[in-house]
Amino acid sequence: MRYFLDTRDGRRLEVSVEERGAGRFRVRCSGREFEADFADVDYLGQYALALDARSFAVSIEPAAGGELLVRIAGESFALKALDEREHAAGAVGRKAAAAGETVLAPIPGVVIGVRVRPGERVPPGAAVAVVEAMKMQNEIAAAHGGVVLQVLVQVGQTVAPNQPLVVLAPAADAQDAAGA
Repeated sequence: MRYFLDTRDGRRLEVSVEERGAGRFRVRCSGREFEADFADVDYLGQYALALDARSFAVSIEPAAGGELLVRIAGESFALKALDEREHAAGAVGRKAAAAGETVLAPIPGVVIGVRVRPGERVPPGAAVAVVEAMKMQNEIAAAHGGVVLQVLVQVGQTVAPNQPLVVLAPAADAQDAAGA
């Protein structure tokens, strides 16, 4: 399995890990290859690592912003780690964001609020509309964000599942068009 580690100083490390048996691994990183034994000591983030016949105590803890705080040999590193599946999914998400976004109604209901207007910049995760279904108000959010090209619904309108509500252009494309 391949892992992608992003450091706070902007470096990206690609690490390949091949399991060789219970707790035994072959690790490749930055053109180097290591034999490693790795054992969970307490199931609370403390590990024992033997790397090419050298032993280390390792602590791995979750930190703010989805980072991992790794302490080894008296040094601390803050990393964001993705396995190859997460990395590939992120690439698909970045590609989708670059292509723009159409926000769809996830459920049938009645539009009781429209939170955006054409030309408005919308951050990822921001609500663009509110749909009421079965007396519950559901905020519908943009996954990737961008600039509103079209609002396709109005308050009081009934919508079906997967009906388009708002069309967004990628923020960079909207800036390019505005500058032209």
